[in-house]
Amino acid sequence: MSPDLVLDPSLKVWVLLPISAVMILVGILRSYVTNLLQPLPKVSKWKDVREQQQLQKARLFRGNSHALVSKKEFLNRQAYLHEALTSGKYLKNAVKQKKDQMPPNPLSDPNASDAMFNMLKSNAANFIPQTVIMWWINYFFAGFIIMRLPFPLTLRFKSMLQQGIDTPDLDVRWVSSLSWYFVTLLGLQSVFSLILSNSSAVQVIQQQMPAQMGMPGQPDMAKVFAAEGESLQVAQFKSSTDSIEERILDSYKL
Repeated sequence: MSPDLVLDPSLKVWVLLPISAVMILVGILRSYVTNLLQPLPKVSKWKDVREQQQLQKARLFRGNSHALVSKKEFLNRQAYLHEALTSGKYLKNAVKQKKDQMPPNPLSDPNASDAMFNMLKSNAANFIPQTVIMWWINYFFAGFIIMRLPFPLTLRFKSMLQQGIDTPDLDVRWVSSLSWYFVTLLGLQSVFSLILSNSSAVQVIQQQMPAQMGMPGQPDMAKVFAAEGESLQVAQFKSSTDSIEERILDSYKL
C-alpha cells in the first residue's frame, strides 16, 4: 500500500478557499450581468394580441361546452367562432399565401435575428467567465492536491477527482484543484439560491448552458386557426342546467 500524503494546512487557505470564493463571486456577478443583457420586453401589436385572444377564446369555448347557456346560443357561438377561425379575418396577416408561393425564410424575420443575438449574448456571459477561471486555476494551481474525501470510492472516480495529476498509484479519495473547480461548478446551485433573492438571477445560475432553442420562427397561424375551427365542430353541447331540479331535490334528501 502506498503511504498516505500529508497536506500542508496552508493549502486550504491559499488554494481551496480562493477557488471556492472566486466561483461564488463570479457566479453572482454573471447572474446580474446576464440580467442586464436581457432585452426589454417589447410591446405587442394590437393585431398580435387580437389573434392570440381569438384563438384562446375558441379553446376556452371548446373546453367549457357545458355552459349556462341554451342550446341555440351554444350553436350560434359555435358557428360564429368556426366562421371566424376558418375565414382568417382575425389573422394579423390577412393576405392568404398562394399554393405555389414558398414559405417565408425564418432567418429573414427580425424577431428571429433578435432571438439568435440574445442567445449569443447568453452563451458569451456563461462561456467567457468559466474559460477565464479554468485558465486561472491551471496557471496558478496546476497539480495541487487540496483535500481527501472521508469515504471510499471506486477507481471509476479517479479520472473525475484527479484531473491534472498523472499519478496512477494515488488513492482515489484525493481531490485535485481542477477537479474541485468542476465540483463547485456543478454543486453551487443551492448556495446561489440562498444568496440571490431574485428568482430570475437564480434561474440564470441554474442554466449553465442556455436552454436548447429550435430554429426561431413563428408557426403558421392560418393552419392553427383552421385546426381549431375543425375541433370546434366536434364540441358537444351539455348544459349545466340539465336535471337541475332532480339534483337539488337529491341534495336536500341527503
